Amino acid sequence: MRKLALGIVAVVMMVGLVGCNPLGDIELNAGDNGIYIEDDGAVSYGSCEKFDKKYDNEDQLEQQIDTEVADFNKSKYSSVDDACSVEQFKANSKEARLVLDFVTTYDFKNYMNNYAGFEPEGFYVGPISDNDKCEIKGTFKKPHSKETATAKDIKKMKDCILVTYTPFKVQVNGDIKYISDNCKIDDDDVVSTSPNKGDLSYIVYDIDEE
Repeated sequence: MRKLALGIVAVVMMVGLVGCNPLGDIELNAGDNGIYIEDDGAVSYGSCEKFDKKYDNEDQLEQQIDTEVADFNKSKYSSVDDACSVEQFKANSKEARLVLDFVTTYDFKNYMNNYAGFEPEGFYVGPISDNDKCEIKGTFKKPHSKETATAKDIKKMKDCILVTYTPFKVQVNGDIKYISDNCKIDDDDVVSTSPNKGDLSYIVYDIDEE
């Protein structure tokens, strides 16, 4: 299942931007990944990629995705039976489109770490106090402000944090308090993490994740 997850997440996902966008104001181009965190901690995750070669078996791909989601929901990594669901899926000979919904950041973190091949040292989302794998380092800046904070300051905060070594576009339906200085934020408060894979980026945010 791990190899299947890597293929699905890294190769054949694309977010449809027609109609209601479950990723808020995030617009994804080919090669982009997006994360939208709701104010209750629910997460929508999408990724956008074109096929390297013609792919014309949409039914088989959809079955693989459904099988993987069902396997995750039955596993020890999910908090409830329907922790993950497919929000959007569409494929043709050139591209595939997929958005996955997770009921909590806990489930999203577990999926990424145990099904999508992300290392625990390079991906975390949830309360700062529960982070025991990802190193927090560097300089942080308050969005749309000159105010800064140190890693020591961040570690003391009673908020949530997203840590990633993979590029993402991120929007939070809440208050983004700080971002690492290798991130950028636009007028819609969509944060783009570092484009360099392996370069840890951080987003500190405040929502109710009870």
